[in-house]
Amino acid sequence: MSDLGTAYLTDLRERMRGVKALGEGALDQLDDHEWHGVLGPEGNSAAVLVQHLSGNMHSRWGALRNGFTAGVEAETSGRHRDAEFEDGARTPGELRRRWEDGWAVFLDAVDHLRPEDLARELTIRGEAHSVLAALQRQVAHYSGHVYQLVFLAKTLRGAGWQTLSIPRARAAGDIQADMTGSDTKNDAP
Repeated sequence: MSDLGTAYLTDLRERMRGVKALGEGALDQLDDHEWHGVLGPEGNSAAVLVQHLSGNMHSRWGALRNGFTAGVEAETSGRHRDAEFEDGARTPGELRRRWEDGWAVFLDAVDHLRPEDLARELTIRGEAHSVLAALQRQVAHYSGHVYQLVFLAKTLRGAGWQTLSIPRARAAGDIQADMTGSDTKNDAP
């Protein structure tokens, strides 16, 4: 398990830092007023998504920030989850600090985990999980919300959106070049 555990934690660290960077790429494109924009009556703004992610990260991973501790309850009693979904009209600067603080807590916890910790038990809202299961739960949760941020920012920016991956026209040319062994865009007629 040690080699597999090491490989898993190494991959997790890299991937989650990539998820964080993706979210930052979306947030960077928002104008100040767009942080509080929603796409529908029950929609979440970027501000709300940032507040929720940060609250979850602090609650779930704060006790593990310096390494695994047996008997950890990964849901702090002082968390007010419902308040995370209320747009408190915080400034983009305040929201950025919450974003960074939340991710610092989560990534510090992951950085301090060891392969042997993955099979250990912690509880979330009284429900037992292996550390591995808790991590997988959060990977899905955090990635889902970051993709919501990307969708929201892309929709709000419209034509002003700058892609966070390979632009479509470039992707088609790259695929064609890979298939033929040459870059057809630069070939002479």
